[in-house]
This record gives sequence, C-alpha cells and structure tokens, in this order.
Amino acid sequence: MGNIISGYVRVSSREQINGTGIERQIKAIETFAENMRTNMRTPRINLRIFTEEGISGTVEKRPAFSEMIAYADANDCKIIIIEDMTRLARELLLQMQLATYIASKEIDLYSANTGENISKAIYDDPMRKAMIQMQGVFSELERSTMVKRMIGGRKIQHETGMRNGKRIEARDRKGKIRIEGRPRLSEINPELALRVIELHKKGKTLYGTAKILNLEGFKSSTGGLIYHTQVAIILKDWRKGVFNTTKALDAVEYQDE
Repeated sequence: MGNIISGYVRVSSREQINGTGIERQIKAIETFAENMRTNMRTPRINLRIFTEEGISGTVEKRPAFSEMIAYADANDCKIIIIEDMTRLARELLLQMQLATYIASKEIDLYSANTGENISKAIYDDPMRKAMIQMQGVFSELERSTMVKRMIGGRKIQHETGMRNGKRIEARDRKGKIRIEGRPRLSEINPELALRVIELHKKGKTLYGTAKILNLEGFKSSTGGLIYHTQVAIILKDWRKGVFNTTKALDAVEYQDE
C-alpha cells in the first residue's frame, strides 16, 4: 500500500443545516488513517479529505467525489476512507454503484467504523466482480461516444456557423468561422492519452514516451509525429483533472437526505 490516502466526507442538506456530521467524519477518517500509518510502519502519510456538502440529485452533481477520483488517478492513490457506507449514499443501490465504481479503479475503499475493506469484499463476490468488469466495458463505450459527440458538434458549428441557434460572429484572419475551445489531443484520441498515462506510471521520460508512441503508430492532432511537449501537456491536463479517465460514471437519480 502507498502512503497517499484520500478521505470522503458527505453531509446531506439536513445535516448541513444542523451543522453536524463533518467534524465527526473527519475525526473518524483521520484516526483510521493514523492506525493505517502505524500498521504500514511508515513515518508519514499524505491524507487529503474531500468534502461534499448538501448533495442530492444525480451522481454527476458530486464535484468533490469526481475531484477525489481524478486526484486518485493522477497521484496513484490506492486507498479511500469513509466513515461508513451511508456517507456514499443512503440508498443501498447507489451505495453499491459507487463502491463498485471505486473497486473497478483498483482502489481499496475502507469503512472507518467497521475497518472493512469494502473493495476486497466486492472482489470476493463473483457477481459483484462481474459488475466491475462490465462497468469497464461501458466506461470505454461512454468515452468513445462522448468524444464522437464533441467532435460532431464542432463540425456542425463550422458547417452552419450556428451555435445554440445563434450565429457565431467570431472569425479568424482568413475569414473562416472560429470555434472556441479547440479540441485537445486527449479529446481527439483518448487511447493515446491513456497510453501516455500508462507509460508515465512505468517511469518513462517525456522523450521516451514520445518515441514509444510514434513506434506504436500514434499520431498528433494534425496527423504528424508525437513530441515530448505534447506528452507533457497531456500529463499536465491529467494531473489537473482536465483529462479524467473516470468521467463515464453513470448518472443515477436519487433523493438522499
């Protein structure tokens, strides 16, 4: 286990109004993390706690959860601590969806109250393990669909000169319609971005990564060679969470008080 640990704290609207819950959850997480540090026999741990306040609606409206997963991706964080499963959600179905999603990222989810490794329990259950594998398939499909939709939308804007029913006035020096938000290389080619992250985690340098990508047949946005500067941009976006390999989590409606 590494010494980078995340904690997830969530309070509902009612708890937020009453001013209860946050301090208790943080204390439980910090105590559990300190016990882990002792067991790991490491002089220090890097604990970062993400707090969700007054959240209800869809999973997509959980900014702290999304930020935590992006942080875990970027920093190779393999441990997340919650006070208990109700901090993920009140409803059992949503609890299992979020816990299974975390397990699919090869992250150990611990309950501070019970000490249980929830991710291990999921992997030990054949049915739940199958759900993890299925989620990986649907995540890749969603990423591909999202990129295709984004590129298609920009193409329509260029052809029609319209955005959201309104004419686009901005034009470049040649008089062509200028569409803000030029697609990034990680948007155009998610497989390339994922390969960059994989090579980075294996300790490859920027130059070494670019060389491997070119040998494997990857191309830049203009169809040319990949350079170390492009690799650096992808890694920079990834660390900031701009490029997030976890965006495909399904939105599930729930009312969670």
